[in-house]
Amino acid sequence: MLDQLLLNPLLGFSVGSDYIPHGHCYLWQPSLVGLHGVSNLLIAIAYFSIPALLVHFVRQRRELAFSRMSKAFLLSGAFIFLCGLGHVLDIVVLWYPVYWLTGLVRAVTALVSCLTALKLVEWLPEFLALRSPEELAQLNQQLEAEIAAREKAQAEMEQQVVDRTAALSAVNTQLRTSQVLLQKVAERERTTSQIIRQMRQSLNLEHIFTVATEELQRAVKCDRTLIYQFNSDWSGNIIAETVAPGWHPLLDNVQSAADSATETDQPWGSQTLDQDRCTVRLIAQGETVPATLIQDTHLQQQAEAVYGQGLEYLPVADIYEAGFSRCYLDLLEDLQARAYVIVPVFVGTRLWGLMACYQNTGPRQWEDAEAQMVVQVSSQLGVAIQQTELFDRTCQQRKALKQAKDAAEVANRTKSEFLANMSHELRTPLNAILGFTQLMHGDTTLPEVTQSYLDIINRSGEHLLGLINNILEMSKIEAGLLVCTPTAFDLSRLLETLEDLFLLKAQAKGLQLQLIQAGPLPDYICTDKGKLRQVLLNLLGNAIKFTQEGSIQLRVWSDAAPENAESLQIHFAVVDTGAGMSPSELEILFDPFKQAQAGIDSGQGTGLGLPISRRYIELMGGKLTVESTPGQGSCFQFSLPVNRVSAPNVPTQNQRPRIKALAPGQPTPRILVAEDNPTNKLLLTKLLCPLGFEVKTAPDGEVALALWQQWQPHLVLMDMRMPLLDGYGATRRIRQLEDQSPTVSPTVVIALTATAFEDQRADMLAAGCDACIRKPFIADELLTCIGQHLGLHYEYQDPVASPAAAPPRPQLSSEALAALPQRWVAQLYQAASQGSDAQIIELIRGLPDQHQDVAAGLTQLTELFEFEQIMQLAQPWAMTQDSSPQVAETSWV
Repeated sequence: MLDQLLLNPLLGFSVGSDYIPHGHCYLWQPSLVGLHGVSNLLIAIAYFSIPALLVHFVRQRRELAFSRMSKAFLLSGAFIFLCGLGHVLDIVVLWYPVYWLTGLVRAVTALVSCLTALKLVEWLPEFLALRSPEELAQLNQQLEAEIAAREKAQAEMEQQVVDRTAALSAVNTQLRTSQVLLQKVAERERTTSQIIRQMRQSLNLEHIFTVATEELQRAVKCDRTLIYQFNSDWSGNIIAETVAPGWHPLLDNVQSAADSATETDQPWGSQTLDQDRCTVRLIAQGETVPATLIQDTHLQQQAEAVYGQGLEYLPVADIYEAGFSRCYLDLLEDLQARAYVIVPVFVGTRLWGLMACYQNTGPRQWEDAEAQMVVQVSSQLGVAIQQTELFDRTCQQRKALKQAKDAAEVANRTKSEFLANMSHELRTPLNAILGFTQLMHGDTTLPEVTQSYLDIINRSGEHLLGLINNILEMSKIEAGLLVCTPTAFDLSRLLETLEDLFLLKAQAKGLQLQLIQAGPLPDYICTDKGKLRQVLLNLLGNAIKFTQEGSIQLRVWSDAAPENAESLQIHFAVVDTGAGMSPSELEILFDPFKQAQAGIDSGQGTGLGLPISRRYIELMGGKLTVESTPGQGSCFQFSLPVNRVSAPNVPTQNQRPRIKALAPGQPTPRILVAEDNPTNKLLLTKLLCPLGFEVKTAPDGEVALALWQQWQPHLVLMDMRMPLLDGYGATRRIRQLEDQSPTVSPTVVIALTATAFEDQRADMLAAGCDACIRKPFIADELLTCIGQHLGLHYEYQDPVASPAAAPPRPQLSSEALAALPQRWVAQLYQAASQGSDAQIIELIRGLPDQHQDVAAGLTQLTELFEFEQIMQLAQPWAMTQDSSPQVAETSWV
């Protein structure tokens, strides 16, 4: 029947089908069809069993559910199942041509197989990372070891709980014992604090040592306490001691041992002291250390090796168990000591000495709290010693500072004397120079050339006097001798005078000088006029010197104040459009002898003007400040507190004509000139005699005193520095003789001094002088002073036009030199570069009449010593080749 089924080709397909069964391809051979059928069936059975096993495995291993491994198993099982289904369909198509169904199943199989392959590629690294069986076995062993260790630890913890429970009872017992100990410690701390507090109440070391030993002996309840001080060679001496009743004190009995007392009276035997090998010896009489001290060579040997290594304390409970030598034991027995504790005393980091407590009655176990008490007292003792040494050093330093202060005062006095001598030596010849130029200037018979030379000499002398005054003023500032001398003056007149003084100088440089008074100013004020004038002169002079183009402004204004207010603030500002200064230059601007770069480049000035100006302003109650911008200019500003005053009854210089002679109808005044310098005597004689005074001279104070008694002058011009008897002594003698003779009329004494110090004016007035005139003096001022004190009247010369009313001189520009010969301009440039004013005057005199404006302008600049300005005017037209300065070679054709 099977054979028929397999071989009947018509049984393999249904009626009307377009396909033939697959068995037809095998020609329906029974053996071949059977082979394929059986093979596919067996493969299908195998394929169906594998997915079943995989599903069973996943179900059994629930920990793998939803893991990637389970997904891999299930996906592989689906693929294998579809493969088995394909083999089943291969059997079916042998007889039934269901190729579409077979194709669909194979397509699904292909899709699942591709998905399975892709997922296996993705999951393969994780599968490879899975532990091997050997590793899993090792991991199991580790887990078993950990479990065993935890079980052991748990057992140990249980045992510890048992042990700690047993220890708690012991701790409670210890706590009760500790409370008792804490009470003892607290009591000892209170005692230690009391000892330290008593030690801090004094800086006397002897008192501190006594308190420390007495209180420590009482607190520790020992038989002896002592303090031992080391010397530089680690030898030492006992310097303080306290002993309980019934025991021999060491310090008191050492002297008796030195005085050869009986051996029973000594704390140790003389046999012990006589042994060279003994570690303690008595200081013999005649040595540098007092005989009441002992020297412990044992401590000398042990100090640096033991105590210097940071040992806090050294306790000995029993001297017989400490391993000491027989000699040292004999000594301790003689000292009646059985136990001791020794603590080092440090002053800072230096081992200063030792503090020791001895127990004589028997062995003693020193408690740590007792030793710590000694340590604390020893530490405070070191602090007290350090403070005392510091106090002693402070006293010594104070003494040294006082000595240095005294030496500085002596140096200041020496400096003041030196400055006074320098002032006298410098001003005395200047007095002659300026005085004789004033006398010669009044001679109308002198030619104009000589008059011009006299002007040059006078200006040069005044310039030199200004430099000397600056240097002496700076010296007075450093010596603290500068004083403020307020006077009443016309503020507006002072400002106008300054404007007139600098106007021509500014015009010569092509600058605009402006005096700006913002708002009303008081007519008369009271402050130091001389210092205010000097400050404004310095500031305006610097502004014109360092400004090449633009303008200079002197601004003055006052704070708004009622018209009847006596005190007010006046503000001054000098503003220029010069080169300006950098911040680094401003830092050193007010230092003595320091200049900004512009001042250094100009080669002018000493660097003293601004420091002196600042000190003047501070002395008058103000503050000088400066603001400057490089390339734009500078502004110096200060404010002064002043008092408004009424007009003083003093004529101004322009209102006072030159004195010609004494007015007729007056007794001839007798003037005694006491002056050791022949030149100054001649100057005063030539000044006074032509005016109608009767003059006699004296070379020193003794001759002046004799002439005063014989001649009875009306007035004495007294030089304060003279040989034999100076002006101070001569003036005092004159006043004493006047007091002894009431019928003698008092003589007016005017002091003539070349000193630069204002404070010496008070000394002169105290000596009996009626007034003081400082050299070099102005003749009219001296004559005015004489006239005021003697009530004289003078005849005056015809008044001359004031400098402010003189016609303005023509301004000079560089273009004005363009019409002059180039060779002559070169000679002018060379003479200016050499600073030769005489050579420039010779060149100016050679100018034709048509160039008189140029001559006048150059003469003005030469008189003002503005050689740099002349060089700037001549430089554009000067020849580049070397030119001889001979005027005769210049042609004016």
